[in-house]
Amino acid sequence: PRIYDDMVQRWEAALFGGQPSRDWWRAYPSSLWSFVLHGAYLAYYAILAFPPIWLAARGNTEGIRRFLLMVMTAFVVCYVFFIFMPVAGPYYMFPRPEGPFVENVMARMVYGALEEGSSYGAAFPSSHVAATVAALFASWRADRTLGWILLLPTILLIVSVVYCQMHYAVDALAGLGIVMAIALTVGRL
Repeated sequence: PRIYDDMVQRWEAALFGGQPSRDWWRAYPSSLWSFVLHGAYLAYYAILAFPPIWLAARGNTEGIRRFLLMVMTAFVVCYVFFIFMPVAGPYYMFPRPEGPFVENVMARMVYGALEEGSSYGAAFPSSHVAATVAALFASWRADRTLGWILLLPTILLIVSVVYCQMHYAVDALAGLGIVMAIALTVGRL
């Protein structure tokens, strides 16, 4: 299928003067940050799974409903973009990270998972960012303690998607924009 990476890369260059997802880890390679940020990228699954369990254990049915509505709305909006404007993303478009940067267990787990079944054409907007921030917002509203627990992993995930070359920075910004719109509309329902 036609992919729109060339267009997104132009936006990226216009906004940031280059390609942060390609250049950031190369300019500042760090085994420690690679480990932490690849781990944050994997934490995506826990960030989405943990809040409903937490809220169910506390009998917060309304919080679970709001959580599911916000997260699923974020996914649906992102998936509509994936259908009509597929973007492969920097993982596919640029040479892949190598050397000490990927020689840690977290990086190996991430790249192993991608080799087994990554979604091609699902980079813009970042559903990782949109769903994670939607999970944070809904969790925060339902239970402040849960919101505080998710805050740092959410921030690290947003950074990780660019530093680990999974999404263009524009993808992350678009994911943030989508979740802000969702918070303003769906959050009021």
